[in-house]
Amino acid sequence: MRRGVFRRVFAGWWIAAAASMSSFAAVSFFNPVLGAITPELQVEYGWSTASIALTMVIGGVGGGVIATFVGPIADRYGPRWLLFGSVGAVAGLLFALGFISDFWQFLLIWGVGRGITVAVIDIAVVVVIANWFIRRRGSAMGLTMIGTRSGMMIFPLVISAGIWLGGLREAFLLMALLVVAIGLLPPLIMRRRPEDVGLHPDGYAPRASASSTDGSSQLSSDPDWTVREAIRTRAFWFLLFGTTILMAVSGSVNFTFVSHMTQNEISADTARTALALWAGMGIIGGVLGGELRQRLAVRYSLPLVILITTSALVWFVFTDTTWMAFVFAVWHGLAFGAQLPLNRISFPDYFGRYSVGRIRSVTAPPQLLLNAFGPFVSGLVIDNRGSYDLIYIVFIGLLLSAALSVLLARRPEPPRLTPSV
Repeated sequence: MRRGVFRRVFAGWWIAAAASMSSFAAVSFFNPVLGAITPELQVEYGWSTASIALTMVIGGVGGGVIATFVGPIADRYGPRWLLFGSVGAVAGLLFALGFISDFWQFLLIWGVGRGITVAVIDIAVVVVIANWFIRRRGSAMGLTMIGTRSGMMIFPLVISAGIWLGGLREAFLLMALLVVAIGLLPPLIMRRRPEDVGLHPDGYAPRASASSTDGSSQLSSDPDWTVREAIRTRAFWFLLFGTTILMAVSGSVNFTFVSHMTQNEISADTARTALALWAGMGIIGGVLGGELRQRLAVRYSLPLVILITTSALVWFVFTDTTWMAFVFAVWHGLAFGAQLPLNRISFPDYFGRYSVGRIRSVTAPPQLLLNAFGPFVSGLVIDNRGSYDLIYIVFIGLLLSAALSVLLARRPEPPRLTPSV
């Protein structure tokens, strides 16, 4: 009976669940986790905010370089071994962080870990979801957000537990064990595309269906855009600008989450608890964002969510009490969680699944560089001014420009509707 139920479930959903677990592992080197551990690093080693944020610059530059190779590999060979090897490397790097003694060691190890997670794991997850789903792509990407947001919720708590047990070393070792336990084996069930195992995207046989240029309905077969064709469209550049600005601001806000609160006389433990709540709300937001895409095209749904995120950031500027911190965690957590799947599927929705990895290899370098430099520049401003207010005002303006840019990205007419490879 049970076996029959499992067989009736489209295999893509199991692959999406495995991708979610890989996304969980990747979070260990994401900005919120580094932000959560920054106060302890400053106490232990005396490093400045900007110097700690420099690790993301190293990771962003390295990730941008790696991404140019990973996209075509993921398109051609699939994500299975990319994800398995990357998750194993992440666990090893976290273990090594438990034994550092100098800043250069932290800079190198965290930078490499950051590069692997944002360039390899993130691209591989986007490619596999884009290939296995078309009509239900939003829902599937929302499922992977459960792993991402669960990681953002759990890792700060693991850090607190490790510090309570003994210190930073214990925190990093606990994180490494968690990555192995949850993220290492699931990628082995991955397959490149449903056609490779005799299936079709979404579990349905292809059929012709009408689709408006900007409507939420999708064709059963994605258009076949090449990288060269995509970059000749206005939509590509509007999307690239909007999503790049979005990633730059998001990385900075996530990194400064805990530090802003502690600067405003909220305790570090309370701030990490708020961060965990923020991430937990992101699980709900991620699912809602994926479902929103099923009803409203990315061109409209993503700017809408960005505006809600911006309003939460205005609240955060004035957050200086515990209750305000938790209100922000719920407000921004839901909006940011909804933003993530919409951001990830924007380019596959516009340009199809057949070259999504190659297109990602073009879009990822600028996105990763600005995502990395944003926290570093923020750290410099904060170290010099002693306040977050100015940088957050800049972020609010940038988010509004990102929303406008995505709104202007009208979906172009596809060059062809069947894959050329």
